[in-house]
This record gives sequence, C-alpha cells and structure tokens, in this order.
Amino acid sequence: MQSMKKWSVVLFVLFVFTASTAIAQVLDPAEELFQAQQAGKPIPVLSIQHPAMDTAMAYQIQKAFVEKILTKDKIAGFKAGLTTEGGQKKFGVDAPLAGVLFESGKLADNATIDHVAFHALMLETEVGFVIGSAITEPLKDVAELQTHIQAVMPAIEVPDLGFADMKQLKGLDIIAANVSARQFIVGQEKAVEGTDLNAITVKLALDGQEVNVGKGADALGDQWQAALWLVNTTIEHGWNLEPGQIIITGALGNMVPGKPGKYLADFGDFGQLNFEVK
Repeated sequence: MQSMKKWSVVLFVLFVFTASTAIAQVLDPAEELFQAQQAGKPIPVLSIQHPAMDTAMAYQIQKAFVEKILTKDKIAGFKAGLTTEGGQKKFGVDAPLAGVLFESGKLADNATIDHVAFHALMLETEVGFVIGSAITEPLKDVAELQTHIQAVMPAIEVPDLGFADMKQLKGLDIIAANVSARQFIVGQEKAVEGTDLNAITVKLALDGQEVNVGKGADALGDQWQAALWLVNTTIEHGWNLEPGQIIITGALGNMVPGKPGKYLADFGDFGQLNFEVK
C-alpha cells in the first residue's frame, strides 16, 4: 500500500511537470511575440528556438498570442493565407493558413497607411465576405455557408511580413504570428446573389502603373471553397464567427511590397478601392 502511494505521488508530479512544460511551450513563445509587437521589434522566428514546433502547437501559440492582443482590441474577422500551392511550397506547409483580423486594423476606402508603422508592409487584393448569422459549428458545404453570408465586397489586406530572419522563416512561424495580420481595407458591400466571385479580375496600380493582376479563382481555385475552408478551420481552432465580422480568403495574384504612393485596386463591376501608402 505504501509503495502504491509513492508511485501515485510520482505519477502526479510527472503529470504536473509535463502539463506545466506543455503550457510553457505555448505561453512563452506567445509572450515573446506579444512583447516584440508591443516594442515595435521584428517578428521573432520561433521555429529557430523551438524546432519541435508543429502545426498544432503553432496554432496554440497563435491563439495565446491573439488572446493577449484581445485584452485591448476586438475581433473584426478572420483571414486565410498561402492559398496557392506555390506559396505553401515556399514556406514548407501543405495547407493554407488561418489567422485573426482585429478591429484596430480595419480601414475603409481612401485610407492612408503609414509605412513607418510596418517592418515589411505588403499588399494583397482579396475578396471579403460579411457574416450575417453566427457560425458556431463546422459547416457541411458551400450551400450551408451561403445561408450565413450577408454580403461580399472588395478588400485589400495589409500584412506585415517583418520577421527577424526571412531566410529561416517557415510557414509554422507565420501561423504562430497570426499570419502577419495588421491592417485591411474593405469596400462597398455587394449582394451575394448574381455575383460570380471566381470571375472577378482585379488590377492593382501604383501611381498609375500596374503592379499586380489577380482573379477570384486564385484563392484555392474557388472563392466559396476558400471561404468554407476558412470558416471550418476557424471553428476548429476554437473561435466562433459573429454577425458583422468579415472573412477574407487570400491573395488574388501576388502579394506585393507596399511602396509609398497612391493605389487603385480596380475589381471591375465588383468595385474599386483607393488608398495611399505614406
């Protein structure tokens, strides 16, 4: 009996130690990301110090990091990243990435973006979806998703790819750092009915010179499938989607550096977005 009690104590200590270690593996990197953000320093490349980090751990770190930010901010929506095979291959992942958008980063047409606030300001032309009714469980198909979408709109994402070491950067680092989310611009809402999102062509011009061309189908080959993937992945990671929140589904064409100047994103009949980087 005495021996059994000793073993129980040993097992309990081992359990506590293991659990504490697992928690530290998530909270310590999240705090490192948060402190770097607060101090305006480049984004840490966590995989260098944490080589055992896998996808599950990266998303756990992301959630802990996001929750620190949410003490003074609110969720505006969610984003997809690396929605092309080329982007995924470049950063060593085999699936798109999902992150959280914040109210503090939400901008409207004719916005001015301060490039000094970024380490590596980037631009992506995207399609946005407005959530019309809450989503708290995974959705089975696009038809079910469409019942939850209130409107669609043109969008620009303005991520910060300012990592401390771009040569050693991995997709797992991007996941942990909330997929580099910083700011995003949304345009005028459009009716879902009668809008062929995959047929959209968008041209992005800087001071009148074209710098990117993209199509709606660039995001996972189908906008609605990309949106469904993002919604279900978001639910899987413990978030709910609330009415009024926005999801953006990934870059149309290429991600381009946000150089100073005046930009026009022309989505054709889908709308336009004007903004300036200073």
